[in-house]
This record gives sequence, C-alpha cells and structure tokens, in this order.
Amino acid sequence: MIFLLSNRETTVIGFWPFGTLGSAALGAVVLIAFALGVLIGMVLLVPHRVRAHRRARRAEKQVAAMQSAQPAASPAAVYPAEPMPTVPSQTLLPPR
Repeated sequence: MIFLLSNRETTVIGFWPFGTLGSAALGAVVLIAFALGVLIGMVLLVPHRVRAHRRARRAEKQVAAMQSAQPAASPAAVYPAEPMPTVPSQTLLPPR
C-alpha cells in the first residue's frame, strides 16, 4: 500500500498488438503486474501439486498395505539373545 501511495505518477499502459490501453498510477501498474504474475504462477503450479499429492497418497496406501501384510516381528528376532562381542579399543587405534 505504501508503494502504491509513494508512486502516484501517471504512466501509459500499452501492449504491442492492442496499442495504448490507458493510463494509471505507476504503483498500481506495478502491483497489478506482480499480482497477475503470482496468479499465473499458482495456476501453472496446481496440476503438479495435485499429481504429487495423489502420488504421495497412493504411496502411503501401499506402505500401509505392506505393513499390514508383514507378520509382526517377535522381540527375539529383533534383539539377539547374546550381546555382540566388543572389540578392544587398542586394536582400533593406530600405532604410535
């Protein structure tokens, strides 16, 4: 809003095939051009976002189906009964 009020000089608006369309405040022209650019960018981005959302939802369903089809792991299969042997720290250090 401050930009619009600060730039009140009149400027001519024209497009090549249409010629001069009129005149408006410079700040208004810049803000309208920026808003149109944002809207066009959003419209071009929507199809990609919709496809990505569908792909993610489909992948989440596949993961849920795989997890429900997989048998539950027993605690013994996840954690070994005996602890792993430890390696002395001296064998890991380089010689001095």
